[in-house]
Amino acid sequence: MNIEFTDAGMVVPDNLTVGYIDGDGIGPEITKSMIDVVNSAIELAYGGDKSIEWQKILIGAEAYEKLGTYMPEDSIKEIKKIAVIMKSTLNIMPDNRDINSILRKRIGLYSNIRVIEYIEGMDTVINTFNRLKLAVIRDSLPGIHVFYHASESTDELIKFIMDNYDINITQDAEVYMATQSRFRARKIARHAIEYCKENGNTKITIVENHYGSEFAQWCKEEISKQDDVKYETIKVRQFMKNLLSSPENYEVVLMDNVLSGTFIDYLMGAINIEYGSSIGDECAIFEAVQSSLPSEAGYDVADPLSFILSGTEMLMHIGWKDAAKIIKNAISSAFKDNKIPKDLTSRTGITAIKCSEFSSEIIKRMSGSK
Repeated sequence: MNIEFTDAGMVVPDNLTVGYIDGDGIGPEITKSMIDVVNSAIELAYGGDKSIEWQKILIGAEAYEKLGTYMPEDSIKEIKKIAVIMKSTLNIMPDNRDINSILRKRIGLYSNIRVIEYIEGMDTVINTFNRLKLAVIRDSLPGIHVFYHASESTDELIKFIMDNYDINITQDAEVYMATQSRFRARKIARHAIEYCKENGNTKITIVENHYGSEFAQWCKEEISKQDDVKYETIKVRQFMKNLLSSPENYEVVLMDNVLSGTFIDYLMGAINIEYGSSIGDECAIFEAVQSSLPSEAGYDVADPLSFILSGTEMLMHIGWKDAAKIIKNAISSAFKDNKIPKDLTSRTGITAIKCSEFSSEIIKRMSGSK
């Protein structure tokens, strides 16, 4: 059964249909691990009263092999109908377009969430980050356009800018253009409010660029309409300084895409765990935040952690919070016992375990994590 959307909100049936995109490269392996873990947690949490019926949706290389297109119309319709989707890793398209961005645009997703979280038992190179759990909310479309210097269209753009604006650009330059819609910024801010309420967060932090991006102002205008949500605005330099000393003071952060890309890359250098989703008015896609790594496909060496954690985000979204808690506690227990996938093995003398072994180790520890 599918989710229903009413004036009162989202109605989730006890036997819920969730779509999944198997993905390319290591995608099918980490998808199986995610499904096994999520199913086990639901069974333990609800004793058969709740369940997920998984429905495969063809997107990516498999869709092209079978149907001659990377994004079949029937698949797009099915995603919109089911409304809750788990999406594994997808290859860049042959013409170098990002299939993830194209999919988000086709489905009408506007808000992208990236969660960077310390889980007890893992390692971090910054000691204070053992208190870090941060949800960065931004536009689901990059909005960053690059015009390379060798292109004829770049020459035309440079000429147009120099002829119409008081800006001097040399002919050997490349041009970066960042765009942000006021309409989308306000929708993203409204979603940040909903996310706070769903996850029990108490405050939204709006991070301002030093060059005066209007994104922060538009978010502030929208959030200030809500009396029951606390918010603050802060310049990026002060935010980074505060985050290093007191990360627990920040929960949900709104950033424009120029800031957020660099910021998330920085955090990933300290805590190599990132997961998340892209959200629209009704449809939500929960994503494996990692490369498809075709060279590793079929060897059972992939790290499924990001996709499993995105599975917990999906469970939180539909209100099955007990199952999400069981998974996170079991992951922590596995870390403490040195049962660690390859992307996180920084401990001396520890051998990374296989993809299928990691999901089995999580499931094994669930009974003590309820």
